[in-house]
Amino acid sequence: MQLQGKAINHVKFGNGIIRELRDKYLIVDFVHGERKFLFPNVFAGFLSLIDHDAQLAVESIIDDVITKEKNEIKEEINEQERIIRIQKLKVHPSSQVAFGLIQNNKKDVFESWSVFSGEYLSGESKGEPKQPIRMKLNSACLLTECAKGEQEKERRIIGAFMVRDDFDGRTCNDGQIESHKTYRFRLNESEMLPYYKYFETNSKVYNWGNTEYKYFSNEIMQCILKDIQKMILDENRLQAVNEFYQYFCYVNRLKETENTELNTESSTEELAMEVKSS
Repeated sequence: MQLQGKAINHVKFGNGIIRELRDKYLIVDFVHGERKFLFPNVFAGFLSLIDHDAQLAVESIIDDVITKEKNEIKEEINEQERIIRIQKLKVHPSSQVAFGLIQNNKKDVFESWSVFSGEYLSGESKGEPKQPIRMKLNSACLLTECAKGEQEKERRIIGAFMVRDDFDGRTCNDGQIESHKTYRFRLNESEMLPYYKYFETNSKVYNWGNTEYKYFSNEIMQCILKDIQKMILDENRLQAVNEFYQYFCYVNRLKETENTELNTESSTEELAMEVKSS
């Protein structure tokens, strides 16, 4: 905006002429000498342009500055609230969720980066969305797939996402679980891991059942993420997975380690409980 040479009026110093706008400072020549003012702040009640159209243009700039400052304050408050939520979160040892994509379409899941919890299969709530009451902001959604024509034992891990940091499964009445805007990834064909490597069954009977999702332990998810890190060669994608891993450990209060041992007994027990419930 061209302000040089514009006539102004100041509530204290009277009429003047703008000499220049330099480094966010307005230099104005008055009868009794020059004055320097912060731009555009000085126009908020202290200084006005004689040119009506120019004054309106400056007021528009001021409105933009005020809006930006309000948004920055709002973002700061939201960040403080997010940190408080994480600090106060009571972490359940098995709050991670594996989805079988039984009632979800893979293409839709990756396009929307959200997943449906499925429906209750029996009881008074039959047909209604299943409420993922154990899921909180520390929950990761592990996306798995058993392709058409393949045996269940061939089920693979195809991606994952953290839920939004304001998510609470107890209030998720529609069953729609949205991802965090940052922490999510999809695996390429060569990067996909065998799901049952982490959930071995003693009977060697592989059965997902009809339920859409199954809970499993935080430590197993940590192990899966460590293995995924080893599979990804692209530097940019690996950086995204590394940040996912760091965030996951942070919100689940887990120590970041180079090597994470898999507790097969706990994973078997967890899977058996979920299969039985389905």
